[in-house]
Amino acid sequence: MEDGVALVADIGRQSVRFGLTGAGDDVEPREIKRFSNSDHQTFTSALVAYLAGVGLRDARLPSVLAVAGAVRGDLINLTGSRWYISLAGVEAVLRAKPIALNECAANALALTRLPPTTLTALPGATLKPIAPGGNYAVIGVGTGLGVAALVSADGRHVPVQSEAGHIGFAPQNGDEERFAAFCRARGGVVEVETLLSANGLLLAYEALSGGKRLPAPEDVTRNAGRDPIAGAVVRMFVEHLGAFVGDLALTFDAWDGVFLTGAIARALEPQLKQPGFRRRMEARTAFRRQLAETPVALVNRADIELIGAAAAIRNA
Repeated sequence: MEDGVALVADIGRQSVRFGLTGAGDDVEPREIKRFSNSDHQTFTSALVAYLAGVGLRDARLPSVLAVAGAVRGDLINLTGSRWYISLAGVEAVLRAKPIALNECAANALALTRLPPTTLTALPGATLKPIAPGGNYAVIGVGTGLGVAALVSADGRHVPVQSEAGHIGFAPQNGDEERFAAFCRARGGVVEVETLLSANGLLLAYEALSGGKRLPAPEDVTRNAGRDPIAGAVVRMFVEHLGAFVGDLALTFDAWDGVFLTGAIARALEPQLKQPGFRRRMEARTAFRRQLAETPVALVNRADIELIGAAAAIRNA
């Protein structure tokens, strides 16, 4: 290990971010650089370019890779990307065996390191500090829909990886039925991520507008107040997210808090504070009271995958 330095990486569908972290409690990532997947044929190529740029090409470095995909075995396929990650190949470059975990599991670990100032509590139950004995869920809303939990076991917090974003979509009202029918008519399998993602905003606009297409998700979120279709899309999106938050609190016993991350969640903060989000979250035959007592917060940092990866090094 090069003077207590370790490498952390956030490997997404479109880009990868690398950073360096220290030993012990010094986990704040530094020397963060982003590389586009389209500029490098392989992940290893981007890794070597980063190491050369920070002067560590020949260093022995422990590492944690936060990956947008299911982490199983040596070969990891990135969801929605041509890249794959060979852990043996990474070990050959870094001269130390890497640790790999799902990116949302890294987000869950990051909760243990985030200061309260990075969290915005949504209306409802009072947000409490992350504490031993608590169970928490994390939902990342961005290019895709990431889900993980942070559960207490044997006196410590353990991240639980998940691909719950790919469970089936269950429409509960007319707009959601319209959206599901539109997606099925195009031959798609309708999953929760089909709506709750960047592309989902565009699909939903196309479905509710009768076929009109917008170029970017921001065209939906920014115009929700003056375009009635965009407003309906955002309302459907936020309310279904509320229902999904309730599902995950029930799934993981995450009564101590659910945390929303990602650029889309941050962009929709005003709408998440409207009653519809919480109403759908708590709309259950059973456990309504427990859900009413479950706090929800936004995470206002864009680098928590790297923070979580650094926390995983400390916990290794």
